[in-house]
Amino acid sequence: MEAEKKTVEEQSGLSRRGFLTGAATAGAGALATFALSGCSPAEGQTPEPEATGDGENAGTGAQAWDYRPVSLADQVSETRDYEIVVVGGGNAGVFGALHLAELGAKVVVLEQSSGNTMWAGDIDALDSQIQKDLGIVIDKEFVVKDIVERYAQGRSDENLVRQWAYNAGAMVDWFQAQIQKKGLEVMVDTECKKFYPENFFYSPASVHTAYKPPLLPTANSMGSEVAMPAMLELFAEYGGEMIYDTKAVELVQPDGPGTQVTGVLAQDVDGGVIQFNASKCVMLATGGFSGNKDMMDQWGVNSHKFCSNHLGGEGRNGDGIKMATWAGADRDWFSANGSCNIFDRGAITGDSTNGNVGDAPDRQGGGNMNFWWPGSQPFLRVNAFGQRFCNEDGPYDVAFNLACMQPGHFWWQVFDSSSWDDVVAFDTTICSRVVAREGAKNCLLLGQFYPCTSAEEWQEVYIDPNVANGVLIKADTLEELADLMEFDANVKATFLATVTRYNELTASGVDSDHDKAPWRMSALDAPPYYACKLTGWLLSTLSGIRVDNRYNALTAEGTPIPGLKMVGLDHGGFFSGMYAQYYGGLNLSHNLIAAWLGAKDIMGAKPPVPLESVAKAYLPTA
Repeated sequence: MEAEKKTVEEQSGLSRRGFLTGAATAGAGALATFALSGCSPAEGQTPEPEATGDGENAGTGAQAWDYRPVSLADQVSETRDYEIVVVGGGNAGVFGALHLAELGAKVVVLEQSSGNTMWAGDIDALDSQIQKDLGIVIDKEFVVKDIVERYAQGRSDENLVRQWAYNAGAMVDWFQAQIQKKGLEVMVDTECKKFYPENFFYSPASVHTAYKPPLLPTANSMGSEVAMPAMLELFAEYGGEMIYDTKAVELVQPDGPGTQVTGVLAQDVDGGVIQFNASKCVMLATGGFSGNKDMMDQWGVNSHKFCSNHLGGEGRNGDGIKMATWAGADRDWFSANGSCNIFDRGAITGDSTNGNVGDAPDRQGGGNMNFWWPGSQPFLRVNAFGQRFCNEDGPYDVAFNLACMQPGHFWWQVFDSSSWDDVVAFDTTICSRVVAREGAKNCLLLGQFYPCTSAEEWQEVYIDPNVANGVLIKADTLEELADLMEFDANVKATFLATVTRYNELTASGVDSDHDKAPWRMSALDAPPYYACKLTGWLLSTLSGIRVDNRYNALTAEGTPIPGLKMVGLDHGGFFSGMYAQYYGGLNLSHNLIAAWLGAKDIMGAKPPVPLESVAKAYLPTA
């Protein structure tokens, strides 16, 4: 924890201005990859076992998501005994393991890579003590209905959402008490999005984030980046064991699919097979399947094909979901299709293949790892024909979906030299925030970006480096910009007419074309001009194995599989179709609540707020 006693500048060896210099010398994609690989190293990962198949699965093809490889049970060279085996050393796995160890369990965490994943850090919660102290009251039943009915259209499990809504506040209280032992704190971001018309959507002050005091005006290391080392220290102090470079490949189930799970088979870096026995339970938290394009295809998560950037998918190959399926668990068939979490920030400027996105069978997305963090800013967006096609002020995945219906499945974001004044007026929130605000989560992003405090910082942090690395196109005139965007004469004329129309609407104060908020309109009339070619950035999948309110894996008949918990991105039922992005941090929060409540259930503890209606919805386990 020694590094956490230093400021951001001291930890990195760079001043704020030093960040700017470094940013100008490397592409955004390279910097992002460095930052994430430092959090979730790929080195030392063991290969997938050979998928030769047997029985009814033989010959189905190694790319089938539910294809079961030959058992390695006869190759076990060592056996180790625990009460609980947690598979996956990311946020959910470590969170659940920490609570288990605190409750006195003998627990081990198996992580396939040589380090812990620390990607993300915002925790959405209602009714935490922090919120109560600030006088923040949020209608939990409104939130439940909003998530289940408006976002998921009834295709998510209302009982899981309600259980989260009533218990996540207490989870944050526990989390805060734990990390306070290591000198950390939790804050709630009180700077919420302003909607047009006012209160048209619901955006409560519910985003909680860990940080190391004192809270700086900008460039704070926050979230999992600071919390994970603290949790690992506490886990070790409670007697927990963390084992790296060890890949779980098979669940131990002596009586066959659907019956008691008693352990895990795992391979070490040398290919040796170790059996980890679990007298109480195995908890799977392997991070979903955003790194497995074949599995996304087979599950109908077609959006990945239109994301130029799959940053964060490394190592997330659906291993936990596949092992649970082989053990007799059922997937969340109804809510699963298409569910994933997407940013509208994948940059493909300068890439003639458009990031490998498209409808063709050989296009699978992820071909360009560059990104443009301000891609979510509501600047003018035009399609390949130079036409404006939407209200640019929408949630990330809504904007992405609208753009995917355009020719080429991409869009251009266009703005001018007044962009600092514009982003100040836009006042976007949570992780799209690029302007520091008092009371807000002002977070250092990916070791490179942070909310700025001046036009100079904005220029030096975001604009100049990305012009230098080719993510942004820059021109002195709109005509020249259109040429650099490679528009032909007809499209160029349409584009120039689009800008003229947009400027007229901005001057009028009413967006009669798409009804965007007037303070999020900005004329393009101050050269130089900039453009960025964008598609999606795939963050995570959102579907997995069906579970009950105790996070037990369920069979197709709805019967729980004894000794098998599914948490994090490995369980399904919470989302459907899209991520509820106006509830910032909901993805991580639902991952953590599953691990936290699942840990309590293993150890015989009740949820802080038991809900009779939820328990009755799962009669086989009540």
